[in-house]
This record gives sequence, C-alpha cells and structure tokens, in this order.
Amino acid sequence: MPSLEYIPVYGEWERKCYPNWPDARFQIPAAKEHAGQVYYLRKGDLVGFGTTALVERLPSGDAIVKTPLQNPLNPAEERMNREAVAREAEVYQRLSSGDGNDTPTTPRFLGWDAQSCTLTLEHQSNGDLATYLRDNDAASAVDLETRAKWATQAARALASLHDKQVIHADVAPRNFLLNDKLDLRICDFAGSIFPGGPVEIGAPGSRYQAGRCGRGYVPTKADDVFALGSVLYSIMTSNEPYSDLMDIEVERRFQAAEFPETGSLQYGSVIDGCWHAQQTKADAV
Repeated sequence: MPSLEYIPVYGEWERKCYPNWPDARFQIPAAKEHAGQVYYLRKGDLVGFGTTALVERLPSGDAIVKTPLQNPLNPAEERMNREAVAREAEVYQRLSSGDGNDTPTTPRFLGWDAQSCTLTLEHQSNGDLATYLRDNDAASAVDLETRAKWATQAARALASLHDKQVIHADVAPRNFLLNDKLDLRICDFAGSIFPGGPVEIGAPGSRYQAGRCGRGYVPTKADDVFALGSVLYSIMTSNEPYSDLMDIEVERRFQAAEFPETGSLQYGSVIDGCWHAQQTKADAV
C-alpha cells in the first residue's frame, strides 16, 4: 500500500517571482508516479500540516487559509477531513455573530468557501502557546505579568465559547495562538460540539482530562474547564503537568485526583479548583 506524499505546485500568485517559467510549472501534473501522491496548488507559504488540514499563510501575510487534507487512499478519511474544516468554519461563524463584544478571543474569521471547503482566518504571528513556551522556557523569558495576562485571556476565551454553547473538547496549549502583541486566542474547533452539530468523541490527552473520556464518552463544558486548569498550570510554569512522567502514569494519577503541587504558583488555587471540580464554569474561572 503506497503512503501519502503531499507535493506542492507553484500557485498563480508566484508567477511574478518566476515570470519566465512555463505554464506547466503552475499546473497540477496529469500523471502520478503512485496512487498516494497528492499534488496541490500553493495558496501561500506553508505554516504546517494539522490532523485534518493544510495551513498556509496567504501572500498578504496577514491571513492563513486551512484546506482539508486530500487522501486518495482513504476517501472516507478525506470526507471526515472536509467535515472537520466545515465544522470549524461553523463555529467561527457562530462566534462572530455580532454580540457587541470588542475583546477578541479567537483569530478573526475572514471567510469560508463551501465549494473548496477552505477557511480563512487572521494570521497569529507568534504561533501556538505550547511551542512558544517550549522555545522560551527560561524562567526570565516570559515575565509574570505576561503569564497573568495569558491566564486571564485563556479563561475569557473559553468562557466566550461556552457562552455560545460551544464545547471545545480539545483545550490544550497547542490550541491557543499568540498574535504580534502576545495576546492569546483560542483556536482549532475541528472536534468541537455545539447545538445542531455532529457529536464528536475525542480527548485532549492525559494531562488535560480527568480520565473520564472512555469509549463513547461525550465531552462537557466541565471537561473543558478541567483542561483549562492544566493550561493555566502550563502558562504559569512553562511545563505541562507531570512533564517528566509517561502518559500512562499521568493518566493514573489524574484518575486518582493526584495533581501537581500548585501552592507556590500564582492562581494556584484557581488551577486546583479546575482540577478538583470546585470550578466547573469558565466564566467563574
């Protein structure tokens, strides 16, 4: 069985850089070497490959576009990828239905093309929170004032979702983005749950769940808040809970309600409240 191989083809927007190239360089080849080859026209510079979508930064530099991953070897998976991006677009549309809130909590929604199934969003220049914390892990690299700002913004972002009856279902540092001013935005709603939408069954990982996410379990707002506690812990320490332990041991401890010590941390009591279900609403956090 051949493996998937994604091969970019120069987009029309790049002709100005290569005016003497033949048209064939800007067109998808008619023939493939094997069934797993996927040629795609570049819409911009590659940001990365997600689980369900390709993310590119548009030539303008201030927006990104998410395109469902093609999979000629597995049409069912390709269909699920398209459904996931469509679900995410629906969440952004739900959140951007003007409520007078002038404090952004998500990347700005810029457009949705149902035919191509592409979602366009405001670009966040400092990437995701998990990577930023990893790359700036020295104690002095991120000051306490910035961490406190992120903690507040993370809680506010989740509260804004819940206010619109959206359960994120994958609250983790990788799903928060930072803009050029280092303001936090929550993102990635491919597995989110909302009224009238499909119910996806997923989990954010052992460090962001209380161990209740077994087969057939549907995440709740309270699960999002539990995960928020772990996000706040990561923000204040630059490390995930029990970062030195294997996932299976973390899962055992979390199921036994054995959580990391937080007494020395700013917002330590809030983090504990999320983990011990003393806080179950994001707006209270």
